[in-house]
Amino acid sequence: MISSLSHIAILVPSARKAADFLANHKFEIGEEEIFEETKEIYIQGNAHNPLLLMEAKETGSYRRALEKRGPGVHHIAIDVLSLEGYLDSLSGSGWLLHLNSLKTIKNLKTAYLARPGFPALIEVQEKKKLTEGPLFVEKVFLPFDSSLTNLVKSIGLNDILHRSNSDAALTIQGRTIQLRELY
Repeated sequence: MISSLSHIAILVPSARKAADFLANHKFEIGEEEIFEETKEIYIQGNAHNPLLLMEAKETGSYRRALEKRGPGVHHIAIDVLSLEGYLDSLSGSGWLLHLNSLKTIKNLKTAYLARPGFPALIEVQEKKKLTEGPLFVEKVFLPFDSSLTNLVKSIGLNDILHRSNSDAALTIQGRTIQLRELY
């Protein structure tokens, strides 16, 4: 199944503090947007898959996620041409459909994949056309058990998503940044 990387979402205590850190690296900082449960800022360069900084508001699912798991990669979003076909191709892979998907598949053509022990959600969005070209976030390093490596292969992200033995990190336009630097 063909897919393209849409964005990487990082849940941080302060989106502004993380954006200021990235501004020092000369990355393009978007406007702060306010939503029901989050404050969000996109970070982007001359590539198609931005980094999304998400700050949880006082209540809601993002606040609960921050309290339960702490800051870090919240989700990795990919675009596909057929959501149903993509999900069918994952049958038996070990990925589980997140309960929120029951609403979002029908209304938003979006599904969320989860797996105990895997440190992020996978957001899968159906699009009419896939974006091609250079990546802004070139690599994502996450700490997860080596037994979950086949999960990464099953969603087609093995060139981008890598197992780390220590902290989470991103390679953005050739620069590796430890996620803890954003907190």
